[in-house]
Amino acid sequence: TLSCCGHSFGGASCVQACARDPRFKACVAHDAWLFPLSDDVASGALAAPTLFLNADTFDMLWEEGSRVLCSLLARSREKGVEAVAYGVNGTRHQNYSDFPLLAPQITMSIGVAGSTDPKEALDVVHKCDTAFLDYALYPEMRGGGGK
Repeated sequence: TLSCCGHSFGGASCVQACARDPRFKACVAHDAWLFPLSDDVASGALAAPTLFLNADTFDMLWEEGSRVLCSLLARSREKGVEAVAYGVNGTRHQNYSDFPLLAPQITMSIGVAGSTDPKEALDVVHKCDTAFLDYALYPEMRGGGGK
């Protein structure tokens, strides 16, 4: 069973890959920059269950990206594809990478990392990713026998 996870451009790449290759059964996109999506993918529904985790500044910085995301979520739900988006408080774009762990003072002072402790932020992200992938890839482990 394959899944795909990416950050920024990599998040869009994962959404695109899942749309093109049915072997991908789940997608996780961290603060995804959705502009690189092909027109057919951006205007369609997601092909696999997808989790979008975004910095709490996502809507303010990426207004058009936010519109694309909301449309993707709505069309996907209409087609029965599970898709959710959450903002992680106290994060910025680079909190979804390891840069804030390597240089916390610098990344926070120049505003590319949020106010949350970098290790704590990544811990939240990893827990969300793991919970979503377990849910999407292993329905038999859900309550009610996967229904």
